[in-house]
Amino acid sequence: MVITPAPTEPPAPTEPPAPTEPPAPTEPPAPTEPPPTVTASPTLTPTATLTPEPTLSPTPPLFLAPTLRPDQPTVTPDVTETATITPTGTITPTVAPSGASEGVALTVSLPTRLMIQAISLDVRPVAVGLDRNRVPVVPDHDVGWYIYGAAPGQGENIVLWGHVLRFRSTPGIPAPFARLRELEPGATVTIYDAAANPHRYVVTHQKWVTPDQIDVMLPQGREMLTLISCIGDRVVSERGVDLTHRLITIAEPER
Repeated sequence: MVITPAPTEPPAPTEPPAPTEPPAPTEPPAPTEPPPTVTASPTLTPTATLTPEPTLSPTPPLFLAPTLRPDQPTVTPDVTETATITPTGTITPTVAPSGASEGVALTVSLPTRLMIQAISLDVRPVAVGLDRNRVPVVPDHDVGWYIYGAAPGQGENIVLWGHVLRFRSTPGIPAPFARLRELEPGATVTIYDAAANPHRYVVTHQKWVTPDQIDVMLPQGREMLTLISCIGDRVVSERGVDLTHRLITIAEPER
């Protein structure tokens, strides 16, 4: 017997898989800004405050115009800052000081050279007088010869002066009387006149005076040599640097 197989049911159709949604597009990451570059500020060096140094120029006058005692002679020239030097080596002050003695001529032989071997000094003095305030005129770098004093060989007081401090504007030029304080009694000072004749003097002593003691530059009644410079403590003022006292070096004619 033929057995006919029962027909098989076709398999149930399978449902197609539900379509999957495409993934949502991802947003590109926001660009990151580069961190700002920090530039280090340069460290500022504080500016040093400069304290002005006192001017070393010896601008104050060598002597002040003092109030004189009634018994002192007065020096009263109105003008004459420097004397006029003629080719013959003589000078003629325009006004004579009232304190000058009659024995001192107004036309004198100009000292042409000053030598002090003990301090290696060899200079040519310049003729000077008083300014309009009756204050002695002191040359910046030279030795001044006081025209109202005497000349070598005249039998009276020969007066010369000079600075002891250098000027800041010309530091390479030494002050002419910078070493005058080193002189000792017995040192020889030689002055040459216009005829080149030497006149020798011997230092006897030194003394300190105040700037208003001008009697040292007046006639003394005998031949002698007076060298005036500054000494003492430094005093700083608006005018510069001054010293408190004046050093007076006295020399007598060599015997």
